[in-house]
Amino acid sequence: MTQLTLKTNPILIKAEIIFVLVMLIFSIATNAQTNKMVDDLYAGAKKHFATKDYPGTIKICNQILSAEPWFKDAHLLLADVYGKLDSVDLEIFHLNKAGEIGREWEVVFRLGEAHFKKADYSEALRYYNIYSDYNYIDEKRRFLLACKIASCRFTIHPEYNTDDLMKQAGGNSKTDEYWPVASADGKVLIFNRMERNQKQGQREDFFTAGYDTAKWDIAKPLSDINIIDNEGIKKISDNYKIRFFTACNREDGLGDCDIYFVKFENGKWSSPVNAGKPLNTEFWEAFPSFSDDSRFLYFSSDKTGGVGNKDIWKAELLGFSDEGLPQWKEPVNLGNIINTSGNEISPVLHPKKQNIYFISDTHAGLGGLDVFEAEIHASGNVRNLQNLGYPINTFNDDPGLNISSIAGSAFFTSSRISDKGLEIFAFNLDSGLVTIPVSYVKTKVTDLVTKLSIPAYVKVENQSVKSDRIKTQQTSEKGETMFCLQLNKNYVISISEPGYLFYSNNFKPVEKNSIDKPQVLDIHLQPIVIGAEVQLYNIYYETDSFRILPQSEPELQNLVTFLKNNGQLKIEIQGHTDSSGSAQANQVLSERRAKSVVDYLAGKGIQSSRLNWGGYGDKVPIATNETPEGRTLNRRTTIKILEK
Repeated sequence: MTQLTLKTNPILIKAEIIFVLVMLIFSIATNAQTNKMVDDLYAGAKKHFATKDYPGTIKICNQILSAEPWFKDAHLLLADVYGKLDSVDLEIFHLNKAGEIGREWEVVFRLGEAHFKKADYSEALRYYNIYSDYNYIDEKRRFLLACKIASCRFTIHPEYNTDDLMKQAGGNSKTDEYWPVASADGKVLIFNRMERNQKQGQREDFFTAGYDTAKWDIAKPLSDINIIDNEGIKKISDNYKIRFFTACNREDGLGDCDIYFVKFENGKWSSPVNAGKPLNTEFWEAFPSFSDDSRFLYFSSDKTGGVGNKDIWKAELLGFSDEGLPQWKEPVNLGNIINTSGNEISPVLHPKKQNIYFISDTHAGLGGLDVFEAEIHASGNVRNLQNLGYPINTFNDDPGLNISSIAGSAFFTSSRISDKGLEIFAFNLDSGLVTIPVSYVKTKVTDLVTKLSIPAYVKVENQSVKSDRIKTQQTSEKGETMFCLQLNKNYVISISEPGYLFYSNNFKPVEKNSIDKPQVLDIHLQPIVIGAEVQLYNIYYETDSFRILPQSEPELQNLVTFLKNNGQLKIEIQGHTDSSGSAQANQVLSERRAKSVVDYLAGKGIQSSRLNWGGYGDKVPIATNETPEGRTLNRRTTIKILEK
């Protein structure tokens, strides 16, 4: 057969190579020019954003995306812009676009936040749950995430009747009403109303409304105190017949806003008087609230020496001078359990409890401003901080809180009725405000031998509801991490860390612990040594059967992870029973149960050569067989290290 020989032209080949190289160089140069143009435009867009020129930012980002549709940072910047403009749908659109381009984990939490802001709590919960699967989340963000998830769940499934708990209080009109103050018996309400007229523009005045025969009467001006400058009222002192309030931009003010007081004398109120130093400073002081014993005045201020922007402080009233002026001790900051890097305002004290109620825009909540509760003990320690939850808090801002001294009612301001502006609402403090009961649990992971802390991944899974699982959290360098868990739910806590034996245990929070005083679980990881054993109490079987039950899946998956993380190990799966039944039946049952675990592991890719099994019946008890609790402990599956 004649072989076909292809002749090539060296000159032609050389020309083709040169052409390809020229086109490649041209393409690279063009791409470089495009990339530089896009980078320059993006730098300009960020400058516009920094100066709050949002239309300019949008225009440049759209230019970028026209030239380079896959430029993810432009989508993220547009999401930032629309978030600032409260255009939540456009914010979500660009977050989704950024996630499609790559590194989806960067936008998942933000998508949850955007849907949360939109009050689409089911969708927000979906994104929060996705985000909870990621490992590299710091402890502060993890706590925030847990609270967001709890808020979403409770909002979707509230556990008490909103209408019975909350009702509109007296005096509401078409204008804004806010900063309500109740009399001792809860039957007189004094509040601020923003009046508008042609001569003076907006004017903030005091109004009062009375409660009689199950309804509030029409609000009337409290004309004795009204002045042209803005005023804000907080708290009546019933014992001393003194009213403290906030006034701004007054000639006798020390700062922009100061705390003032008036006395009720000879049947009428005196003129406003500045409460003086050291209560007032050159900074902003507002929202005064007297304690029920008239000893301490709680207020909010942005003075130096605080934790964040606006903090809650307290000042002790020592008495009055001969001129009738209040004398104060130096104010004390309430500390970083109540105060955050953001704003805490509007403190009030429960008249019968050691509780303080306040408003925060930074503690984990439903809206921009939410109502929180904490206990203040005689020592000054603050404990059991919690969000009052829905329906007291919603995705709207809920500012302006006050409590009546006797009636046990609280009054607050909210914009939740969208067409009526700020309105005053009321709720009963003793009507069961706690939302889903939760407890805070801190795990501390250490080496069993050296006692040193171990940075590890701790997995907590809710056995009660599959979709309610909280995934892996990484501990701090001190081996600590915090979980927010529902009370009376069964959880599995497990750790699979390279170099250590697999850890797994059951846990059920039964007592409510606060974030500042959590329940502490000390977990000691045992280094891997030949002969070491681990009890796997969360592998379950049908009664008198070797069939593995579905609720064993988390434990078995954790065991698979452990074996994959330690690929050199060879183990024995051991089956154990209690002493119920005959010894022969127990022996056979324990062997079959151990073999069923081996079959599961082999099906998940673990080499059979690494897996032995054995049944030990009731021969190796670790507790008495005379009690139900002891028999439960003896019915177990164990792994033993054979080779490493």
